[in-house]
Amino acid sequence: MRRLGDFMKKIALLGCTGSIGSQVISVVERYPEKFKIVSLSANDNSKKLEELINKFKPKTAVLTNAEKLSEIKEVPKETTLYYGQNALLHAVSEEADVIFVAVSGYAGYKVVKHALTLNKTVALANKESLVAGGEIISKIKTGKIIPVDSEHSAIWQCLDFNKEREFKKLIITASGGAFRTLSKAEIATLPAEKALNHPTWKMGKKITIDCATMMNKGFEVIEAKWLFNCPLEKIQVVVHPQSVVHSMVSFSDGVTMAQTSYPSMEIPIQLALTYPERLPTSVEDFDFYGKSLTFEKVNFEKFPCFNLALNAQKQGGNAPCALNGANERAVSKYLNGEIGFYGISDSIEYVLSKISKTDDLSDYVLDKTDKDARNLVDEYFRNK
Repeated sequence: MRRLGDFMKKIALLGCTGSIGSQVISVVERYPEKFKIVSLSANDNSKKLEELINKFKPKTAVLTNAEKLSEIKEVPKETTLYYGQNALLHAVSEEADVIFVAVSGYAGYKVVKHALTLNKTVALANKESLVAGGEIISKIKTGKIIPVDSEHSAIWQCLDFNKEREFKKLIITASGGAFRTLSKAEIATLPAEKALNHPTWKMGKKITIDCATMMNKGFEVIEAKWLFNCPLEKIQVVVHPQSVVHSMVSFSDGVTMAQTSYPSMEIPIQLALTYPERLPTSVEDFDFYGKSLTFEKVNFEKFPCFNLALNAQKQGGNAPCALNGANERAVSKYLNGEIGFYGISDSIEYVLSKISKTDDLSDYVLDKTDKDARNLVDEYFRNK
């Protein structure tokens, strides 16, 4: 295997202006001799995209929100700029060594699928692509996925970077989100601004709300199923408020291995880029002295989204896709102040009871399911 020092990795960064994308840029800037940006994409942040285009001069750039195109005034001659919702596949550069998928939501599914069919290495920070389309993606035998979520990166590291290694059980940790210590009655009245105050992680708005509802952890169980070919009954979730132990793997001999560090996405992001090497980050070694690490059970009554996710995956077919589409729409409504906290889980439960179920999956079926699920969320609140 070639080591990173032997060549410069070419990176296609999809979702370059968000929380994860910005941290990818920081890694590239820390090691400019090791990485070259060859493709960039953004959704709304046209000015930041323009700044990055002129800094890195990639061969390809994509702005998916066409209404923002007029805000981009200057593009270097080296760069071809595409725009529109259907342009995102152009960002999957054939010359890239790593396709870093940091776009949010269902939009990540088709780019992940396309990149794998091109036999690319996908650094995956978009869990929704596996939630909605994991059954289809798992059947693609070309390319490979490197996990970027801290929990799945931790599992990968505990498995010595070998997804085929045998294990007894995966243990995924959860911080518990912003509302962990509150009662259900207290949670019901709180607006999104309160949910965005995550106690240990700094992330984008949508995923921070998903952490507060515990939907994020349900998504991560589904993601782990597909990444590590693991049945749901071999995946356990424990609440770990300090977010120091990122995940654990139990083996048949009674040994459980854990990956620990201060909570920082910089570590899994950089590892996804530098693998198989480890290079210095700005994160300090964890100091164990005087620290208490605690673990709790998930409170399913306070956080019904977790079981909704698991039940959707057990149903299989297009149910996980409906779950994801409904969650995206409901979280957007919560962020906009249109609904209360438990309106998220209530509307998702409604969608899963109403959506037309099928096991015959295709891109067309997933697209339709995603659209129908979002419309059913709207229907639920219209009828309340």
